[in-house]
Amino acid sequence: MIWTTWSSRGIQILAVLLFITGVLTRQFLVVTTAIFLLAALILSHYLASQAFRNLIITSDPSHAILEAGEELSLSVTVANPLNVAAGAIQLRQDIPVGLGAAEAPARAEFVLSRRRQARVTITVTGKSRGRWIFAPMDFYQTDVLGWVQMTIQKTSPITVTVWPQRIAVPPGFWKSARRLGDIKGWWWDEPDPSLYRGIRPYQPGDSFRAVHPHASMRMGEVMVKETDYTRSFHVEVICHPVSSLQSWYGVDREAAEECFILAASAVESALNQGFACGLTISCPLPGFGHGVSLPPITGSMAVADYLTDLAWAIPTGLLSSNLEELMNQMISRHALPGLVIVVSPIWDSTINPYLQQLSDQGYVIGWLTTSEGRMDFDLDMRWRWKKGREIYAEYMARIV
Repeated sequence: MIWTTWSSRGIQILAVLLFITGVLTRQFLVVTTAIFLLAALILSHYLASQAFRNLIITSDPSHAILEAGEELSLSVTVANPLNVAAGAIQLRQDIPVGLGAAEAPARAEFVLSRRRQARVTITVTGKSRGRWIFAPMDFYQTDVLGWVQMTIQKTSPITVTVWPQRIAVPPGFWKSARRLGDIKGWWWDEPDPSLYRGIRPYQPGDSFRAVHPHASMRMGEVMVKETDYTRSFHVEVICHPVSSLQSWYGVDREAAEECFILAASAVESALNQGFACGLTISCPLPGFGHGVSLPPITGSMAVADYLTDLAWAIPTGLLSSNLEELMNQMISRHALPGLVIVVSPIWDSTINPYLQQLSDQGYVIGWLTTSEGRMDFDLDMRWRWKKGREIYAEYMARIV
């Protein structure tokens, strides 16, 4: 878009007045001066539009991921490939609310001569979890004479993802879901030696730990135990940042953000421990308007994917209906029993019948929260966290 400056408008008016005056007074020099001014103004418009049209503007990156509190440098390069000076250029970039900068909006101004380029760097800091999108940058160019100003938005949008903060999960966290009875010891340990379906002769490839010494002596050959695994080594983390059971109450932002911190800490720790970890989020995400339930997976790449999902989640006041559908998806996976960790500020009884189904299948059920409130479900474990403290097991309901 081309804008004429006040000086350009003044020259236009002056040229018109001189032309009229020269015609009326029959002064050829005055008419010539007016024509010269108009020609210079038209040429200035043409050169400014040509220079602006041919500017090469590049920016990087198109997408970046930050930890909370981490800095990121965004750079924009403006190159003038012509033999004509591009004149004075101004840049203006609005900063999303979740990112901090020394100046908001960020601004830069420089003069770009012929066949030169300039690089502008904007440093931002991840202030809060979320998916933040930079709008296209505003470019203003004024020609060398200062007669014409042009403005346009020429950069592509830049997306910055700020991951949730994480807190240290104590080593004993994964051992706090201990259950005695059908499996003695920790639930992820090898099956108890007394839980075997029978004995059979040794076959190449069998573990020597499975050898049954007494049966081997009695049978006169090496015999091994056939044990039965009753639980798989996987974790299901349910992030449900509901802060009030009344939809009209709204969302307690602080409680919701603490929920994301706990969920992110749990999934990262589980995957780093080598567990297969699934993640269910009852919040809308881009492309998933009613939340998402992801099956258990392993590997370091899953950490980044899960943290990005938790960063993009948007808490709303209507999460319980989403959770019901997502719990049906989780139950339909028909996975072997594992550990379910519900992460939520308050206990939502909507989830009770679904958790009961999982509990009946042998799942261990835990609640990771910042709340002191009570729940109407017979949990195996509740973990608590307060700022400045470690996660700790508060009580055990069904675990001996």
